[in-house]
Amino acid sequence: MTKEKPLDFLILGPAHPYRGGIASTQHALAKSLISHNYQVKLWTFTHLYPGVLFPGKTQFSTEDSPKDITIERSIHAYHPFQWKLVAEAINELQPRFVVFRYWTPFLSPCWGSIAKYLSPKITKIGWVDNWFPHEPKPLDRILTGRFEKAMDCFTTLSAAVANQIEKNSQKKVWGKMHPIERGLPPKIGKAKAREKLGLNDSQTVLLFFGLIRAYKGLDLLLKALKDHPKKHLLIVGECYEKWRKYQHLIDQYKIEKQLTVINRYVSMEEAASYFSAADATVLPYINATQSGVLSLAYHFETPLVVTNHPGLSQCVKEDETGVICKPEINALSTALARVTEPSANQNFRENLNRTKTNYSWANYAREWANFIFDESNKN
Repeated sequence: MTKEKPLDFLILGPAHPYRGGIASTQHALAKSLISHNYQVKLWTFTHLYPGVLFPGKTQFSTEDSPKDITIERSIHAYHPFQWKLVAEAINELQPRFVVFRYWTPFLSPCWGSIAKYLSPKITKIGWVDNWFPHEPKPLDRILTGRFEKAMDCFTTLSAAVANQIEKNSQKKVWGKMHPIERGLPPKIGKAKAREKLGLNDSQTVLLFFGLIRAYKGLDLLLKALKDHPKKHLLIVGECYEKWRKYQHLIDQYKIEKQLTVINRYVSMEEAASYFSAADATVLPYINATQSGVLSLAYHFETPLVVTNHPGLSQCVKEDETGVICKPEINALSTALARVTEPSANQNFRENLNRTKTNYSWANYAREWANFIFDESNKN
């Protein structure tokens, strides 16, 4: 019988059957590490959010489980008496590294307790989406401080998040832009995409994509849209707050006919049509450190409008793939005009085509793993 190779990475966090960008990136990192000949397993949750705390319709995907990766549902995020048992099971597995995906202080008690009971031979890696929540609560800093103490080093999906951690921790940090998701559908012709969506081929189309939350600035975009009566806005994503405040703006500015609203989670197959139909993807975020929507726009070569937060603007500025503006109505309105000017828009598309290969998961995973092994060898 062939002896199973030692486990290099056990990655904890959302994975199938959980849906969304975080789960997708768990899968992508695992597959990329496996392609680099590392042994990898994913452990996800039996329970993540209590139903009363989850703002959306469902936490779960209807898609098939990804192939070629091992996913086990093992962790109850809010059952303290189970956490030590999880740690004991991990110790039996003897991974060299355990990766804790961290995007919300809600997980700090769970991750901190599991980390506490792990063997000292296991290196604990924080893989961080947000160091400071976009919608802060009173105990956030205390909880994140507890998580910081439990980890040996940190990796991120954004240089901006890495900078935040460096200002609040003496531990080593590595960060690079959110890679472009593996296995995405190809972009399709603009005319074909618009025909599929029932859009006029001659109009200018903007796209706001992803979960709708207060910090993402959809209200700013609706207010700026009133200055562009010939532009059409696609709003595609589930609203995680009360829609009525947005409907009030739509009614106030009489822009209903300029909108197509898809208030639900959409698959990547559907997303391909929306990105391909758009002249620009708009991220009018009031607060931001990184976004998976940015990498989707790169993949589908849709020019960008982003607000001037480092996690969004750095690559757009370096690659010349769109327009950067302040998160203010007038500045956003001007940016919408600039990004859709025909010659500029074509130039942005050419730059997206030229630079998007820089953001592959293969490159990210290789550099990510090199950082972790280098840090482990120093200790």
